[in-house]
Amino acid sequence: MKKFKILKILRVACSLIIFCMISMQFLDVYHTLPKPYYRYNAIGAMFVPSLLKMLATTSIAAGSAFFTFVILSIFFGRTYCSFACPFGTLMDILRRVSQFPAKSKLLKNTKFGKFCKKNFFTQKFHKSRNVVRGAFLAFATLAIIFGYGALLGLIEPYSLYGKIMGCTVHSTEGIVVDKLGSILAGFGVYSVPPVSGHPEVSLASFGLAILILIGIWLASAFRGRLYCNTICPVGAFLGIFSKFSIFKLSFDKSKCVSCGLCERNCKTECIDVKNKKIDSSKCVLCFNCASQCPKSAIKITTSFAKSEKPIKQEVDKCDTETNNASVQSPRRRTLIGGLATATAILCSAAKKDSQAGKKIQRNKSKCKNVSPYSLDPSDPRSAMTTPPGSKSVENFLEHCTGCQICTSACKAHILKPSITEWGLSGIMRPFMDYTAGFCLYECHNCSKVCPTGAIQFISGKNKRQEKIGTAIFDENLCVVKTDGTDCAACGEHCPVQAIELIPFGDPKNSLYIPHVHKDVCIGCGACEYICPVKPKKAIVVRGLAEHKKATLFDESMRLFKPQESANKESTPPTQNSDSLFPF
Repeated sequence: MKKFKILKILRVACSLIIFCMISMQFLDVYHTLPKPYYRYNAIGAMFVPSLLKMLATTSIAAGSAFFTFVILSIFFGRTYCSFACPFGTLMDILRRVSQFPAKSKLLKNTKFGKFCKKNFFTQKFHKSRNVVRGAFLAFATLAIIFGYGALLGLIEPYSLYGKIMGCTVHSTEGIVVDKLGSILAGFGVYSVPPVSGHPEVSLASFGLAILILIGIWLASAFRGRLYCNTICPVGAFLGIFSKFSIFKLSFDKSKCVSCGLCERNCKTECIDVKNKKIDSSKCVLCFNCASQCPKSAIKITTSFAKSEKPIKQEVDKCDTETNNASVQSPRRRTLIGGLATATAILCSAAKKDSQAGKKIQRNKSKCKNVSPYSLDPSDPRSAMTTPPGSKSVENFLEHCTGCQICTSACKAHILKPSITEWGLSGIMRPFMDYTAGFCLYECHNCSKVCPTGAIQFISGKNKRQEKIGTAIFDENLCVVKTDGTDCAACGEHCPVQAIELIPFGDPKNSLYIPHVHKDVCIGCGACEYICPVKPKKAIVVRGLAEHKKATLFDESMRLFKPQESANKESTPPTQNSDSLFPF
C-alpha cells in the first residue's frame, strides 16, 4: 500500500509540473519568460501534437513523445493520461473543486453541500463503450489523413485545454490587467503597465471555450474521466496497447473483502468489484484504488502470470437477452448518431476546403500565388495571411489544431481564434487580424511555441525576410488624393522600407503618395493597421498561398531621388579660382 501511495505522489507531482509549465505560457501576458522557454518546454511532450509535427516536418525526432508514450503503454498502460496530459490534470482539479462544498464546514450541511456529497464522491463501474470510442478514434484518424487539423482539435485533449486557456484565461487576464493599469494610472500609480496589443478575442470564440469548460466540468464532477474513455482519441488509441500491457493492476482475490472502496474512488470507472476485474483499457494509472485499499488487495501483475479462471455464474437467459438488448440498442443509436454527425461535418468541411483548394490550384496555374481566403470578400485586394514559418496556407490548415498557444505567445496579439474565417473545417484556428495590430519585425514567438508543425521554427534573421503577403495600394482611396492632404503613415511604419513616398500632383502642393516595392514587402500588416482610411483601407495586405523570401531594400530601387531632381533644377554658380571666399 505504501509503494502505491509513493507512486500516486509521483504521478501527481509529475502531472502538476507539466500542467504548470504549459499553463505559464498562457498566463504570461507580458511575455517575460526566458526566450528558450518558448521553444524548449513541456508542450513538446504532448501526444497528438508530437505526431502531427513528425508528419509535418518528416522528422522522427519530432515524434519522440508519440513513440515514447506508445512504448510506455505497451509496458505499463496509459501513463500519458495521468502523468502528462494537462487536460486530464484540469479534469482532476475541476472534480476536486466540485467536491469542495461537501467538505467545507460552511456548506457541507446545506442542500448544495449534500448534493455535491451525494453525486460527486461515489463512482460506479461502467462497461467500456468500445463502439463509441472506436468511432471517435476513426474520426480523429480521418481528420489526420485528410488534413482536418481543426476538427481534430475539437476532440484532442491538449487542443481543448489550449482553447480554454487561450480564449478565456489569457484574454481575460490581459483585459483585467489593462483595466487595472488604467484605473491605477488615474490615481498617479504606473506600476501596472498595459499589455501590448489587444488581447481580447471575439465573443463567439470566448463562448465556445466557455461551453467546452462547462461541459468538461460537469462530466468530471459526475463521472470523473468520462471524456478520457468516451471521446478522447488518445485514450482510445493508447487503450488498445494498455489492454495487453506487460505490467497492469489486478485483484488479489484472496485478500479482497469486496468493501467497494476502490470502485468508489476510481476516477475512470474501470474497477468491477463484483467480478474482481479491472478494465486495463480504461485505467489511467491514477493509483487511487491501490493507495486506499485497506487490505492491499490490488497489486501489480505481469501479463505472463497465469490468470485464474473466471467463476461461472448462472444467469437467467431471459435476463441476459434483456440486458444485451438494453446495452446494444443505445450503443447502436450512439454510433449511428456520431457517425452521421461526423459525416455531416466532414462533408461540409470538405466542400469548403475543396473550393479553396481549387482556387489555390487556379492561382498556382496563373502564377498568382494568392491565398484563397479573405476577411473581406468584397475587396478583391484582400487575402488572409498565415504566420511566418507556416510555409504555406495548405501546410498551416492541414496541421493546425487551434490549440491557441500561438495566440497567447504573440506579442502584438494579432493572432486571433477564428470562427468562420477559415471556413467550417478551420474553426478556432488562429488568423492574422491586422485591425488589431501588425506582425512585429523582431518577434517570432509563434514559430517557437507551435507544437504541431503548422508553424515551423524560423530564426529572427530569416523571419525578417519571410514574405507572407504583399501590400496592395489603391490611390483612389488614399487621403492624399481624396482630401489633398499629406499622410505618409504607411511609409513611416514600414519596417523594411517597402513603401516609398513619391511626388503626387502639382509640384507646388508638395504632396507625396505611397508606392509599394512588392519584392521588398514582407506582408507584416504595419501599413494596413496604421492607414487611417475607413471603412476600406487604402492599403491592405494580400496573403500568399506559399511564402517566399523577400528582397532586401537597396537605395538603387528608389524611384524618387530628391538630390538628382535638385541638380537638374539648378546648377551651382562657378567660382573664381583667384577668389578666396565666395562672398
